[in-house]
Amino acid sequence: MNYTELNFEEHIEVQLLNSGYIKVEPKLYDKSLCLIPSQLIEFIQETQPKKYQKLTEQYGDDTNNKLTKRISEQIESKGVIEVLRKGVKDRGNTFKLVYFKPKSGLNQEHQDLYKKNRFIELRQLKYSKKNENSIDMGIFINGIPVMMLELKNSLTGQNHTHGIKQWKFDRDPKEPLFKFKRNMVYFSVGNEKVFMSTRLSGSKTRFLPFNKGIDNPVNPKGHMSHYLWDDILQKDSVLDLIENFVHIRQDIEKVYDPKQQRLVEKKSDTLIFPRFHQLNVIKKIRQDILDKGTGVNYLIQHTTGSGKSLSIGWLSHMLSFLYQNPTDANRIFDTIIVVTDRRVLDKQIKNTILQLEQTKGVVNPVDGTSQQLKEFLESGKSIIITTIQKFPVISETISKLGDRKFGVIIDEVHSSQSGETSKHLRKSLSKSNLDNYQEGEGEEDLTQVDKMILDEINSRGKQPHISYFGFSGTPKNKTLELFGTPSEEGFKPFDLYSMKQSVSEGFTLDVLQNYTTYKRYFKLNKKVKEDKELPESKVKSMLVNWVDLHPHTITEKVRIILDHFVNHASNKLEGKSRGMLVTKSRLHCVKYKLEFDKQMEEMDLPYRSLVGFSGTVYDQGTHQDYTESSMNGVPETQTEESLKEPQFRILIVNNKFQTGFDEPMLHTMYVDKKFGGLQCVQTLSRLNRTMRGKTDTFVLDFVNDPQDVQESFQPFYEGTILEEEIDPNRLYSIKDDIDEYHLFNDDDIERYVDTFYKDEISTEELQGILDSVVVNWKSLDEDEQEEFRGQIYSFIRLYGYISQVITFKDIDLEKLFIFVRGLSKKLPRREGGKLSDILSSIDLEYFKIEKKFTSTIELDDGDTVIEGIGSDGSDGINEEPTDFLSHIIEILNDSFDGEFSDEDKVKFEKIKCQVHENEELRMVMTGDNSDSNKRDKFDRTFQSLVTSLVEDNLDFYKKLSENKRNKFIKDRLYEDYTKSLEIR
Repeated sequence: MNYTELNFEEHIEVQLLNSGYIKVEPKLYDKSLCLIPSQLIEFIQETQPKKYQKLTEQYGDDTNNKLTKRISEQIESKGVIEVLRKGVKDRGNTFKLVYFKPKSGLNQEHQDLYKKNRFIELRQLKYSKKNENSIDMGIFINGIPVMMLELKNSLTGQNHTHGIKQWKFDRDPKEPLFKFKRNMVYFSVGNEKVFMSTRLSGSKTRFLPFNKGIDNPVNPKGHMSHYLWDDILQKDSVLDLIENFVHIRQDIEKVYDPKQQRLVEKKSDTLIFPRFHQLNVIKKIRQDILDKGTGVNYLIQHTTGSGKSLSIGWLSHMLSFLYQNPTDANRIFDTIIVVTDRRVLDKQIKNTILQLEQTKGVVNPVDGTSQQLKEFLESGKSIIITTIQKFPVISETISKLGDRKFGVIIDEVHSSQSGETSKHLRKSLSKSNLDNYQEGEGEEDLTQVDKMILDEINSRGKQPHISYFGFSGTPKNKTLELFGTPSEEGFKPFDLYSMKQSVSEGFTLDVLQNYTTYKRYFKLNKKVKEDKELPESKVKSMLVNWVDLHPHTITEKVRIILDHFVNHASNKLEGKSRGMLVTKSRLHCVKYKLEFDKQMEEMDLPYRSLVGFSGTVYDQGTHQDYTESSMNGVPETQTEESLKEPQFRILIVNNKFQTGFDEPMLHTMYVDKKFGGLQCVQTLSRLNRTMRGKTDTFVLDFVNDPQDVQESFQPFYEGTILEEEIDPNRLYSIKDDIDEYHLFNDDDIERYVDTFYKDEISTEELQGILDSVVVNWKSLDEDEQEEFRGQIYSFIRLYGYISQVITFKDIDLEKLFIFVRGLSKKLPRREGGKLSDILSSIDLEYFKIEKKFTSTIELDDGDTVIEGIGSDGSDGINEEPTDFLSHIIEILNDSFDGEFSDEDKVKFEKIKCQVHENEELRMVMTGDNSDSNKRDKFDRTFQSLVTSLVEDNLDFYKKLSENKRNKFIKDRLYEDYTKSLEIR
């Protein structure tokens, strides 16, 4: 049997014709009007004969031409959705161009008109006056185009990706039919998958997946993509999309304008067509309510990237006009209440719901007091939008209005917010130097937003006149129990859009992909004469916190962070990337901010840091009060906005901005706070927003165990694997494996790299070099081909990761990386190769700009050392076993692996004396030299003394040479030495 694309077209056509579609010949399509004029005029004559007759009295024999031209012009000007919803006026007559399905069956005339809609499919639609190009299938309603489909049959060796390429490169977006807003959607349809776009922009066209999951389920009866024509393209579904879903969203975004050197508002229009999971969940809920009525709770587990605001908007409007059956005069719900807990998202949801409003007055945001909310509820407003703080008023009022039915939509039902007050606990440990330490300074009580909701609902129990719809990407156990759907396995979400799907579909990034931890080493000495018996876990926590607040600790961590950010992170996103440091307290925020400003100024960086915390912090060290606005130099309300400006690149936070903060330029996070569970997921997810040029994220964690992080994400994200330790030398092993295939040589790499770095790249020459390798690759058998492909992908992935955390000074590996990166795009793509799809989507030219930028900046040896699992020493024990202080300190030293023997202490003291006695060093340190020259001389002197230990004290040499320990000792010795000079 000769399988061709036509077989696929014919199959879809038959299914549509069987469901009531009309087949029209391509020749009836008018390329200038972008309409099927005969079908449009016949529909108007049949449904609105009196208005049509009035128009003929003015236009005479030219009526049809005048009317179709008028309609075409209105569609081009206003867009197909607005014209279909509102009709077209011509010479005092308003013509309806479609009749939507009646909400109830009380109006028989409307029912009859609705049945006269003409659903048309047109195959091989020749749309252009310039050429004979054709679209595989066009979907029209009453002669007006609404959807265009390119169809690809996998049995011909093609799939949906080939259709996407056609839309991008073979369809001129300037053609009248393809102008923005003339069509609702452009589909690329394969046997297995469906993708869609709402705006053709040539190579920049963005296609989104329109599938039931990461992969569509197998259909025993035929094509996996059958749901498109069996469901989505069915007549009532198309009308539902036009009437209730598709709309133009007006976006306003603040961006930095380098010409004006300030933030400006950028306005744009986006045609929104629902993604499959959004459309599916609304339809599922609608059917479930029709089956079960009110009084049922629903949990919609849709993660970041799901387009939750749109889903909430569509759901609220659907619920507000839902009838039990066509003969009912009353709606199922009298009022829909949308409750949100975040100001930013509240504004987003409010704007979305208002933009979906088609009848003025349906949507009523509560911008006043609780009294306004109560009045809205009692007067029966259709849709009310309010905040979580007013939930007790909602609960109390709707419980009393038992004769009315309410649908309550709760955004982020599980969410956590910072409390209004902070803990200011002061604890002393004997009479040591810990006396002045304020434990937990700035650690705020986290109050669960859902606690208020859950308590209210639980106190009253389920009520038959109230249905709750909870949206959450990360539901807790109690949330699942209250809102979830019972099943044999337990309580499940009613609908799921997981992190895995969001990452797979490219709507969010995997924040665990590049996760690196530091392990801390420190030694504590007990200076207390009296050995007191104290609560073990609390003292351990206090000691660790004291170490973390020590000026030297802050200095070292800031140096590590800035080394990494300057040399690895700052050049991401074409030099626009931002970093965030998450700290354990507000006092940590203050101390970090002061140290960041100091070191950034010393490094002469062209940017500074911002801080984010609530209230006022008193620092006993400086005897000053600090607030967010006083430290940033801008009002607190402008902190988030200021991060978009180029003079601010790093945001230091405690609790604030760890939820509800959506900045796509945020690429790298530095974590100095122990967290787990939901807070871990919410905090790290600040990185996952996508933007053009953003292909990865990076986390550098000083305190958390990767295993704990993985366990936090596991309930919400499938298949997460954290590599706890990476050996850079693995690159050489992979390179050896690649060389074994003998597909290219060093000369090929040199010629490619030389051409690649020319001011004007010769694309032809690059192609020629790679083509010869592809020819050699094709001579391998199939298994060897895939093994080779796997090796170069492993190399690309590992090198890309390592280059973010250490300076890998091997020019040959860098050249190989550039070469195989290009080669990976040239190798014929294997079907269904997910990794190859991801890698091929990365812009090589963008990477080239990065490498040229980073190649001029180098880290000092040993400044960025990646260790394995990190821990902060806190064991979280609830009970309070006691122990002697000396033993507690001993446990801490064991935990952090930082102890020297008594013999080592003597040797260390000897080195210290040799440093102090070095006359050449003293001359440089006391002379008129820069701080950097003084430090350089000290480091070289110290290293020379350490090196002299190799022959006689090898074990001690090894201890001193370990990178982080070496740096720690060297820095402390430098501080001691400089202080001794000041005293003298």
